[in-house]
Amino acid sequence: MKLFLLISFIFLNILRASERPNILFIITDQHFADAVSHVIGDKHIKTPNLDKLASKSMLFTKAYAPNPLCIPARNSLFTGQYPFQLKVQTNNDKQRLSSKLPFMGKIFQDSGYRTGYYGKWHINLPTKAKKLHGFQEMGALKSVGMDYAVPAPAINFMNEKSDKPFLLVTSFTSAHDICQLCRGDKLPSGSIGDLPEPHLCPPAPVNIGSAHDETDTIKEIRKSYGSTKLIPVKDFDADKWRQMRWGYYRLIERTDKYIGKVLDALEEAKLAENTLVIFTADHGDCTGAHGFGQKTVFYDESARIPFYVSFKNKVPVGTSQKLINVGIDTLPTMLDFAGIKTSHPFLGKSIKEVTENPKVSWRGHIVISNQMIQGATIFKPKGRMLRTADFKYSIYNLGKHRESLIDMIKDPSEMKNLARNPEYKTTLEKHRKLLQQYIEETGDKEAQEIVNGE
Repeated sequence: MKLFLLISFIFLNILRASERPNILFIITDQHFADAVSHVIGDKHIKTPNLDKLASKSMLFTKAYAPNPLCIPARNSLFTGQYPFQLKVQTNNDKQRLSSKLPFMGKIFQDSGYRTGYYGKWHINLPTKAKKLHGFQEMGALKSVGMDYAVPAPAINFMNEKSDKPFLLVTSFTSAHDICQLCRGDKLPSGSIGDLPEPHLCPPAPVNIGSAHDETDTIKEIRKSYGSTKLIPVKDFDADKWRQMRWGYYRLIERTDKYIGKVLDALEEAKLAENTLVIFTADHGDCTGAHGFGQKTVFYDESARIPFYVSFKNKVPVGTSQKLINVGIDTLPTMLDFAGIKTSHPFLGKSIKEVTENPKVSWRGHIVISNQMIQGATIFKPKGRMLRTADFKYSIYNLGKHRESLIDMIKDPSEMKNLARNPEYKTTLEKHRKLLQQYIEETGDKEAQEIVNGE
């Protein structure tokens, strides 16, 4: 009987496939949400292709990575599971994902879609395990330096004659080269030219200094990050960060060029009318914010990422401040737009209802995680960040001063930790309770250990 129901479920999904949209999923690497010219202006960065996509999209301005680090974020994105559910919180967590987990490519393939993946993988399944991940056609799978090779096969896949709709993933990495730029290493994606004199570069970040009353964790991580060959930014001054920002923007512009090739081909093939386009990133990059390079911290430059949803005549153009956890919300959103039902449980939410009614009642908070192991220190804390409409609350398992509370309306640069300010005691207690509520609803035992200081 169970076998009959499963076969019927797959058959019905395939029958409906001809009515379903194509889905183009574009991911960049290490791309902070605001690092585009339609947000910060085109004086220092020019991203015409992402600007054009934004002009046709609903933009979610409070979208966050599930964990601001490559492998945890990507595993979450493609399974719709929290990193704690996958037991993947760092780039060192190499265990293979269970075959019992939902996986984006597999669900869509079983539902009658053609599936293609081009670009960076960084997911805990071998690319050869197509029966598990479900991506039938793949290419340009190196983790860095292959952006130039992504558009051509992706466009060929898009243009293949078929009665089936497609799910196409294009995954670009150029912005990740900011890591090598900070180290003075050769850039995997190729040279961007000599760094200009600082006065010719973008301004240094307004929040280049440390925040008032930072947690013990952030203080320690700052020291350890600055003293490693991996992130050698200890002696970077404002001028050096200006040069790094110039380089970061050039790297993003290069990605924008390749994204443009894919989007232009979609239009030329007359496929845009029936294609849902989602653009996001795995995480951001601080590039000097709070004196940090790279990612893993909960500051917005590291954790807040672009999330654009475009579907001609079906998704209204505009902005939304609804809180999005990109890791757990993206796959349910895709399935909802495609009309695909699945028996897999998801803790995330589809944003389709927001696109249909931007004023719909929505969740009041999201939670993301991290485990900061990139510094040369035995002090390797785990954390949780809870974001509400107006505040960001963070807590870590180590140190005496473990909590942070930021007023994101009055202090969007995150320069004042209010957790020990008595005037915010009620707000702090509210956020503690919300985190406890999340723990009880999701079964995040690791989060409970963090709250307990274990």
